[in-house]
Order: sequence, then C-alpha cells, then structure tokens
Amino acid sequence: MIWEVAGESGAGKTQLALHLSLMIQLPERLGGLSGSTCYLTTSSSLQTERLIELINSHPQLSSAVCGLEAIHTMPCPTIPLLLHILRETLPPFIEQQSHSEPVKLLVIDALGELFHTTDKTTKRTLVERSIDIAQISGLLHSIASTHNIAIVVLNEVVDTFDRGFIDSDEDHLSYSDQARWFSRAKGGKPGLVWANQVNVRIQMSRTGRRRYLNDFESMKRQKQHQNTAKSSRDTDDQTTLIRRLSVIFSSVAPPAYIDYIVTPSALFGIPEEGAPKPPSNPLPPFATAAAVCPLSTQVPPLDRGFDDDDLEPSNDSWDLGGLLDSEETGDIS
Repeated sequence: MIWEVAGESGAGKTQLALHLSLMIQLPERLGGLSGSTCYLTTSSSLQTERLIELINSHPQLSSAVCGLEAIHTMPCPTIPLLLHILRETLPPFIEQQSHSEPVKLLVIDALGELFHTTDKTTKRTLVERSIDIAQISGLLHSIASTHNIAIVVLNEVVDTFDRGFIDSDEDHLSYSDQARWFSRAKGGKPGLVWANQVNVRIQMSRTGRRRYLNDFESMKRQKQHQNTAKSSRDTDDQTTLIRRLSVIFSSVAPPAYIDYIVTPSALFGIPEEGAPKPPSNPLPPFATAAAVCPLSTQVPPLDRGFDDDDLEPSNDSWDLGGLLDSEETGDIS
C-alpha cells in the first residue's frame, strides 16, 4: 500500500516519518517489525540530528534497540534519478537486506518537490507529468506488493480555489464534485493524477488552536527526568499549539481525525476537550493513541492554520558517514 501524508510546512510530516523510521526497528514484542528503512530525500538530506534527538528523548526508544545504521538513505533530486532508483537500485538492495535487517518501510520525502517548475504549464507538460506520476506509482506499488513493505510518501499541499460546485451528470464528470472525496481546503501538490494512485491520504494541518497541556508536557519530559536531576520549568502559563491529523480517504479504514502535538521526542495524540484523560504513561504512535482518543466517523472541516512558533527542532542536519553515497552511482549504503 502507498500511504500519502500531506500537509503544510510545520505540520509535523517529517517528524512523523523519522519517528516511523525508528519505531519500525523495534522488536515485535515492543510494537516494531525488527526491520530497517529506506529513506529517499528529494530536496534535503536526512535529518540525522532530529533522529538522534528522538532516540535520546522518546520513552520507548534507545540506542540499544534502534539506531541510524538501520536507516538507508539516498538523495534523488530529479525524476529520472528517482525512477532509476525505484527500478534498478531498490529491488536488489531490498533482496540483499532480507538476509540481515529486512527493509520494512520506504519513505519518500517529499515527492511534490520534484514537480516544482517555473515553466509555463501546457497540455504537453501536463501529459508528461501524468506519465511520470504513473510510472512512479507503478514502481511503488510493485515494490510494495513484491517485497511486502509499507510505503510512505510525504507531500506538501497547495491552496485550492473555490470556483463553485458543479454536480456531475451521466455524461460528464465534474472535478469539483469528485474532489470532495480526496481533498479538503488544501490539495496535494502532485494533483488529481497522484490522488488516484494512493491507497490512503492522511492530511496533517495546523489548527490555530492552543490548549493547556501540562500532563503532556510532563510526559514528554519523563525520560529526561530519569536521566537528570534537574527539575522541569513551570509550564502553568504556557499553551501548546494543536495540530490535526485527518484520514481523508482510505481503502482500509473509515474517515477519521485526531488532534496531536509535535514535540522533540514524538508526536502525541490528545483527546478532545471533555473526553476522558489518556493514561499516565506516554502514548505510543497513533495506532494506540487513536484507541485512547475517540475518532469521529466523519472528518470535520479542517481549521485554517496560521504561522506561529513551532515546537519542532531545528532543520539543521549533518551528514551521516557511510549512509549517503554519490548521486551518480545510484547506490544505497
């Protein structure tokens, strides 16, 4: 299956992908798959500093059960290079890894960056883009089914203009009518062709809402408290920016949503105001958080976000020796 995670900048997409890349290394008894990750980047390098921060701060992670050596990464800044990697490089590499640390997750961060262009949009360029998207999605589905791995594709969103609703009839399909099933106030950057290639679309958004979350502030600092004798600073007068994860469509689950916060140690799901409080132990990834926090069966309109200070760590990163090879060789370390 192909899982698309779309959202505006600062929504926590990369943090979620990095979190998954580490959690999948855990043994099955701890909720992982005892596997490794292939992480393809299109416009930046792997955020290794953030990975180290996750390992050191997340209550379920440690250097004893996960590490950077199980995350294999390669830059693919062009569409031809991405196609070459998916067609020629990844399949034999996955076969090779199956004898040691099997690859269980493939992340592309972020596909929409490859389709940035300043050229004038014409019928020819639209056809070429559609062909490229079809080839990429075909290779991804082939890799997923052949090697039984999960594929997560990160994408940015663009604003969609309201041009009025036109209902479909027997002879014509209306885009505005069909878009209700795969898009909200913001749409995925690759467009309609890509929306028809993914199995699940998850949208992450900044809601513009803030809440007092002292319980969660103490949870995310629990691990630091165990390692240091320093007392945490008072957070009574501080509020936390709330974000929302929405399942726009899925072939395996009904539409749903959950609010969450982004911290340097993880993404934490939070209950709606008035809902029962979660347990005192830190919430694992969203699968368990969703079980604690009741999910709606219908996705409400997404809150409009606004620029604010993020809780995410810096985007600065350093190169990891042995992980990044030459772009021209097409090898994954």
